[in-house]
Amino acid sequence: MRDTITILGVQVDNITRDEAGDITEKLIKESNKTCKMVFAPNVEFIMMAQKDKEFFDLLQESSLSTPDSIGVMIGAKLQKKFFKERIPGQSYFRKIIELSNEKGYSIYLLGGEPGIPEKTKENLEKLFPNVNIVGVHNGYFDENEEREIIKEINTLQPNVLFVALGAPRQEKWIKEHKGELKVDVAAGQGGTYDYEAGKIKRAPVWVQKIGMEWFWRLCREPRRIKRQLVLPVYLFKVMFAKDKTKGRFSK
Repeated sequence: MRDTITILGVQVDNITRDEAGDITEKLIKESNKTCKMVFAPNVEFIMMAQKDKEFFDLLQESSLSTPDSIGVMIGAKLQKKFFKERIPGQSYFRKIIELSNEKGYSIYLLGGEPGIPEKTKENLEKLFPNVNIVGVHNGYFDENEEREIIKEINTLQPNVLFVALGAPRQEKWIKEHKGELKVDVAAGQGGTYDYEAGKIKRAPVWVQKIGMEWFWRLCREPRRIKRQLVLPVYLFKVMFAKDKTKGRFSK
């Protein structure tokens, strides 16, 4: 029985990082290559889901949804509910990398700019000598290349497929192809590879702990201001919704 908190119709698992790892291991062991979906909802996800029914519906089909941002934590508090822990996408990613290093789970990295997934693999293999990354491909591909990528993934049959194409494209891509992908788990990863490859520097740990990583990123990337403007709209919707658990497309 999943312990979840629902915010504007989007359910998010109330778990710790270690529990997310345990659940992923369970999915790997039980999946038998049936592609279980793992997502990391943040404020942008929740707000996109209010305008996009396809996205709203597929988020409900996840086998695991981790609380990615401080805004999600606040959304729960406004319902007098509390997440055990915030689990940023990169934190979940590192947990699975650690498990791969310890137990040999195989991983495929899809997405990011040309050269970024390769650099991510290189850096991770330096940090985790036993990590089992069996393949990589960037996120710039046409329909013909896509078929070849899926063919390669299915030949390798990784335990975990990380997809970093940006939301909602990565989630919709996983949903569209889950029936043909021979993987145990497929997880959306956003910009994680950029951090792992060293393209973007993550905020200091103390900034992460106080929930201000979003502000750190905004200061370093002012162009993100348009994305951050969704936060006050989100807070308004949650605060004044008659039922804070119901989204636009809730039944």
